Amino acid sequence: MRNPLALLVCRCPAVVQSVREALGSIEYLQLEVCPDAQQVGREVKRKDVVLVLAHVGSLGGDAEATNLLWSVAATRRPCPTLLLADDYREQHATTLLRAGAADFLELPVDLDKLAQLAVALTLRVHFPPRGAAPPVQEVEHCPAEEALQELVTADMGDVIAQVRRVAPQDTTLLLSGETGTGKTALARLIHELSPRRAEPFLVVDCAALSAGVIESELFGHVKGAFTGAERDRQGKLVAAGDGTILLDEVNSLPLNLQSKLLRAVGERAVEPVGAVRSVPVRARVLAASNVSLEDEVAAGRFRADLYYRLNVVGFHLPPLRERRAAIAPLAHRFLEEYAGRNRLKVRGFRADAIEAMEAYSWPGNIRELRNVVERAVALCEWGEIGLDDLPEGLRNLAPLPRHAATACTPLHRSREEAEIQQIKEALHKHRNNRMRAAAELGISRMGLYKKLHKYGFI
Repeated sequence: MRNPLALLVCRCPAVVQSVREALGSIEYLQLEVCPDAQQVGREVKRKDVVLVLAHVGSLGGDAEATNLLWSVAATRRPCPTLLLADDYREQHATTLLRAGAADFLELPVDLDKLAQLAVALTLRVHFPPRGAAPPVQEVEHCPAEEALQELVTADMGDVIAQVRRVAPQDTTLLLSGETGTGKTALARLIHELSPRRAEPFLVVDCAALSAGVIESELFGHVKGAFTGAERDRQGKLVAAGDGTILLDEVNSLPLNLQSKLLRAVGERAVEPVGAVRSVPVRARVLAASNVSLEDEVAAGRFRADLYYRLNVVGFHLPPLRERRAAIAPLAHRFLEEYAGRNRLKVRGFRADAIEAMEAYSWPGNIRELRNVVERAVALCEWGEIGLDDLPEGLRNLAPLPRHAATACTPLHRSREEAEIQQIKEALHKHRNNRMRAAAELGISRMGLYKKLHKYGFI
């Protein structure tokens, strides 16, 4: 009988060699290298894969890493994914961890640490301690529909009905709403509710790419089209095949590329950079924007014809501050998710914690709420999340007992605000390098980490 597999998604020989050295001492684990990220989902389904390791640099970026995490999650196998990156960027690491990564390590990584983490991840999932709940088994239902109801909750019943109606069709959809309101999650669920669910789901963050890069990223290029184009490259609109592609922050596209996108959506064809022939587009196109495209059209920054072509059916996700009734249900859902994932006995929230969360404005919307609940679950010591388990910014919003009404004085708040500002400036100056920022602030790296937790940054 063959040993279970650790699947390494990587095209870098040096990284492959390092991982082989790290995992070579684990007798029960066999390492297999998969250079094509598109094949990972199929490999996990076909083989006894117990751990996926992915080199973010080989994937091509954070959006591709997110797609990989989703493809592994779609297999519904208890298979953790460990990401290896050439450089540590706090914001991107946090995004990938929220997308489902088990851990995020910077290269070059300590080989002993990597081996220990690989053992811990595989043992935790596949060899749980006695009395632990068994892994989730396949059941006869559609998890996407349940997740959809949990995402939008009961206060958006009309949206649920409309999404169910249009998801199975090939209609082009426009999703709008502030950052963090759940547009990407909704797009993913629309894909899962459609006949295309077995095909790829790709996300292109239009705001994260420069004008010179995004044309090749979306439409592809041919060899010799420009300096550095050493081979033909397939654009994401074609690479999505018969699946679904989400163009996130589509409002960021330059006007000259908006005309090419209009043709891709309207005529179902693209012309790669430097090519003389068009290539058919078979994927369903979804678009998302965090600003009003109507206002962008009025300002001359977005083509009116492209707006009307994308907005065949539109869904607007309101900010969380306008959906106070949804805060408690979403918080309980996230609590169950993180407590279950980490096998922690956290039963629920105390009334003071719920009051504080419902009083907060949530500028980061659902994404911020998820982060706060994950942090609270990790820090909770007494089985029920209370006010003390929430970040400082939320604790000050809850009604205080009369005898404690003067505990938080204006001077106390001003000192905290000054400290927060100093931390932000140090992190910005050193490009989120915590070690350098901590040195400038005159504290240890662990001390900085605790303050970041205290003020709700992580």
